Amino acid sequence: MLGLFCTAAQLSPHLAQAQEASASETAAARSLAIEGLKLAQSGNCTEAAPKLERAEKLYHSAIVASRLGECYVSLGRLVEGTEILRKTLREPQPAEPTAPLTKALERAQRVLDSAKPRIAGLTIKVAAVEQLSVKVDGAVVPDALVDTEIPSDPGEHSVEVSAPGFLRSQARISVGEGEKRTVTLTLTRDPDAAVPSPTAPRAAAAGASVSHRPSAPSSVPMPATPPAKPDRTPAFVSLGLGAGAIGAGAFMGSLALGKHKDLERSCPGGVCPPELADDLAAAKRLGTFSTIAFGVGGAGVVLGTVLLFTASSSHADHAGSSQKPRTFAGLSRPRAAIGPTSIELGADF
Repeated sequence: MLGLFCTAAQLSPHLAQAQEASASETAAARSLAIEGLKLAQSGNCTEAAPKLERAEKLYHSAIVASRLGECYVSLGRLVEGTEILRKTLREPQPAEPTAPLTKALERAQRVLDSAKPRIAGLTIKVAAVEQLSVKVDGAVVPDALVDTEIPSDPGEHSVEVSAPGFLRSQARISVGEGEKRTVTLTLTRDPDAAVPSPTAPRAAAAGASVSHRPSAPSSVPMPATPPAKPDRTPAFVSLGLGAGAIGAGAFMGSLALGKHKDLERSCPGGVCPPELADDLAAAKRLGTFSTIAFGVGGAGVVLGTVLLFTASSSHADHAGSSQKPRTFAGLSRPRAAIGPTSIELGADF
């Protein structure tokens, strides 16, 4: 009894150091720990374990945890108890642990060493199916542990497997301390489970083939022919020629003006000497050619503009005379004729 009170006295400072727990939680943890340790010291682990569990949830203590692990082992919960003892022994401890803590850890190591050989092994074998569910004593077992030895407590265990579309299969198996056992379960198809009808896909495929069957050519509407782009090449050619002619007329006009100014200086009173007759004729020719070039250029620009806005597509040209011609400013079918000394433009109104 003196050892118990020393342990409780050493436990109080540890619980008082809880920084995140409230004062009431710390006091409750201390009270539960002292009661649990007193019951465990007397050998009543059945009542001690719940109190030690609650004390551990409120505040962790290596002394309380080790005693809880010992109680689990004494109650036959070897797997859970040994895991608590392993975790407690792996925890970093103070450089100078107190005597009660050192004694608790030494006791935990002895209990762990004696309990490990007593742990049984259970292997569950079952055919692999989709969405398989395995339970041992009502607790779900991960799929990764199927066909693998599972550490188990000695005693009787209930094993259950299930999967969608199959009847549930279960068995009870008893294993002794340190014994290794294997249980094999078989899943059987559930006759009442809904099974997709094999005729349904065929009917769906037949309906799809009928719905995708091509119709008679007469019932298929012909796709609309996209309108062809208008052919504006003649318009661009006419505009280019007109611009070139205007440029040539401007050039020859500038030459004619230059010669005219030179002749004005050399021909006082508008009368030129005979030796300048050739220059006078050349000036007149340049003026005439400039005038003609300006006329041709203007006609080309006008004609190109009309063609640009009244150009019809090549498809329309082949469609027949029934298609209405395009117009520009009330004009259609423009025409032009250029001669050496004349320019003729025509169009239909």
